Amino acid sequence: MTGSRKKLTILFCILMAFCRSPMVVAGESEFTSKQKSEINQMIRAYILENPDILPEAIQILQNRSQRAVLTQNHARLYEDGFSFVDGNKNGDVTIIEFFDYNCGYCKRAFSTVEKLMQNDSNIRIIYKEFPILSDTSYTASKAAMASMKQGKYNIFRKALLKNSGSLTEDRIFEIARKVGLDDKILAKDMTSPVFERNIQINHALAKSLRITGTPGFVIGEAIIPGAVPYDDLVMAVEKARIEQAKKSN
Repeated sequence: MTGSRKKLTILFCILMAFCRSPMVVAGESEFTSKQKSEINQMIRAYILENPDILPEAIQILQNRSQRAVLTQNHARLYEDGFSFVDGNKNGDVTIIEFFDYNCGYCKRAFSTVEKLMQNDSNIRIIYKEFPILSDTSYTASKAAMASMKQGKYNIFRKALLKNSGSLTEDRIFEIARKVGLDDKILAKDMTSPVFERNIQINHALAKSLRITGTPGFVIGEAIIPGAVPYDDLVMAVEKARIEQAKKSN
C-alpha cells in the first residue's frame, strides 16, 4: 500500500468511527450542524497535514467516474450494430478506436494497431467512424460505411487511411474504384440518412466519454487519447486482461 493510499484509508476509518458514534448509531438520520462542523474541521486538518493524499484521491474519483461512464455507454460502445468489427471476433480484449480519415495521427495509429493485431491474435477491434476535421471527413466516413454493402469496408478503410495528404471527394471515389468498389452504387448508397444518424450517435458517444480529438481509444476501463506508442498500447491491453481476470475470479 502506498503512503498516500494508507493515509486515505486512515481518513476513511476516522470518518467511519465518527459515524458509529452513539448519537449516530442511535438512529439520527442526519448529522447535526455541530457534527458537520467537527467533521469538516477533521477533514481539513488531516488534508493540511497530509496534502500528498490529494492527487491520489482525485485520481480515484476520476477513475470511478470514468468506469461509470463506460458502464452507462456499454451497449453503444460494443453493440451498436453498425460499427465494423475486426481482428478476433471472440478476442478476450476489445479495442475501440474513434478516428477521422483526414487525421495524420490516425494514419500513424493505423500502423501501430495493425502491428498489435499481427502480434496478438486474441484482440478484437471496433472502428468508430468519428469525422470531425472537415466536410470530406464526413464524406469519407459515409462512403466507408456505405462500402459495407459491397463487402469492401476494411480494404477501403485501410486505403483511405494510407492516403497521403488531405482527401477530396474525387480522391475518395478514386480510391474506391481502386479497391474494387462500384463508385456509382457507392455514391447512391452513401446518401442514406442512416449513415448521418450513425455518425451523430458516435459524436454523442465521444462527447459522453470526453473524447474530443482523434484518434481516441477505449481499452478495458481506460480511455486513451492520441496516437500512443506501440508499447503503451500493449500495456493497456495487458492491463485490460488483468482487470478481466480479477472480475472473473
